[in-house]
Amino acid sequence: MANLHLNFRSDCLSRSVYPVVFLPDYTGWNERKPPYPTLYFLPGYSGGGLETATFTNFSLFSMVYGIAIVMVDGENSFYVDDEARGALFSQYVGREIVEVTRELLPLSRERDETFIGGISMGGYGALVNGLRFPRTFGKIAMLSPALELTNRDDQPTPGCPVPHGELLATLGRWKQYEGTYKDVRHATQKALEDPASMPELFLTWGRQDGLVGESCRRYASELREAGAPFALYEAEGGHDHTFWKRAMTPCCQFLTGKGGEAACISG
Repeated sequence: MANLHLNFRSDCLSRSVYPVVFLPDYTGWNERKPPYPTLYFLPGYSGGGLETATFTNFSLFSMVYGIAIVMVDGENSFYVDDEARGALFSQYVGREIVEVTRELLPLSRERDETFIGGISMGGYGALVNGLRFPRTFGKIAMLSPALELTNRDDQPTPGCPVPHGELLATLGRWKQYEGTYKDVRHATQKALEDPASMPELFLTWGRQDGLVGESCRRYASELREAGAPFALYEAEGGHDHTFWKRAMTPCCQFLTGKGGEAACISG
């Protein structure tokens, strides 16, 4: 396994960025040869790429499943564009970092081998950006995604750890949010209008997750009713790295097709 620390200037963010990358074993232990299938992974609120990778042991998952993993720091941005600040995080994760890492590293350029995933805030970011850039990403992996942190009354979900003012500044008030790529329901409905380009979805949450569990159940029900392609993994656990580390096994099985028939329950 190779662990790389990259540095390049992002045009979308107008500054230097430092993504962490895990590449599968080069010694022949894994049968997968480059170019590698790639997962662009988005950490959650207040979390960073290196911290998330350490807690979740992404180096092992990269080796076992023969998949490159690119950790993308989101800086509490929810991975959406903030034009006023000149911080275009959506375009950064959906376009720029994919283009740059493909130029620098032996990564697959095929849509069906390019994935986006994330935890909590990053799960939300993976969904809205995977749907916004469907020609780039063939699969979207959402681990306990924060899908309903705002509502029509511009009030945060009870227990939401994000300060109210920051949430409004990031996602906008409801009239600015509704009907845009940031709006999970709108983005999903729009993507389903062209089923051929709809990425496959993986959705997981812990049964004891009091922050996003109910919203994930509602979204899973909506996907099922719409006939969307998705896999579901619900197990014991909360909104924490203990659960996310366990969920990475069925997640990687879903992404790579290596096992997972029993672990991933089709929606």
